[in-house]
Amino acid sequence: MMELSRKQLVTLAVICGGFIILLIILAILNAHQHITVSYDTSKYTSVTLYKGTDSKDEKTIAPTRTVAQQSVESGKDYFLPKGSYYLIAKSDNNTVSTRRQGVVLDSEKKSISLPYDYTQAYLKQLTNKEQSAIDQAITQSNSTITSLYTIKSHAVLEKGDWAVAALAFKGNGTDLNRDTLKVVLQKQDTKWHIACSLKISISKYECNNAPQSVLDAANMIDITTQQPLMPNYTLDQPRQRGGSADV
Repeated sequence: MMELSRKQLVTLAVICGGFIILLIILAILNAHQHITVSYDTSKYTSVTLYKGTDSKDEKTIAPTRTVAQQSVESGKDYFLPKGSYYLIAKSDNNTVSTRRQGVVLDSEKKSISLPYDYTQAYLKQLTNKEQSAIDQAITQSNSTITSLYTIKSHAVLEKGDWAVAALAFKGNGTDLNRDTLKVVLQKQDTKWHIACSLKISISKYECNNAPQSVLDAANMIDITTQQPLMPNYTLDQPRQRGGSADV
């Protein structure tokens, strides 16, 4: 049997060692995956990635106390062990709502873009700030509006670029035309514009460029905006006239 020289043994050991290292590297690469999280840094000031409870469904993942990445930078690539994670994005000034979502890191690279939603408190601030501009946009669309209607129930929605309001008729209880009209407005180039026709109820067909959530908000404006146009009307019982129900 042929004996190997010392040099050959060293060479063989190096080859075997290199092969083992290669297997280890491949195992590490196979057990890890790339993830990139993109978000508006003017909205989210703190984004943290936690280890999540074991699940293949991102909707059922819950956070653990183990921090996988303390500060996730927008657009930066991270190479992490495959598995389940939980992402929490926050705003320091309560401008946007805290976003929480499960993440499954598996065989494919993960790219996440975080949307944002303004908090109700911030939307209320925007409503107070934009109310006069909204009134101006409505009155400029028709000079007779203020003589017939009172503008009420202002609300700025979405990303601050949509708004709704109600026009409550000023007439007395005997007037036939006493419906509350709904207004949908859109902000374009820093100015508010009426986005669709003023109606009692606005459908997606009539205002297809507006988000459905905005139309729902307009159509759900409380009927109490009509009071005291119908002085004895309540949501529980009809107004009585001459001993019979007014239907």
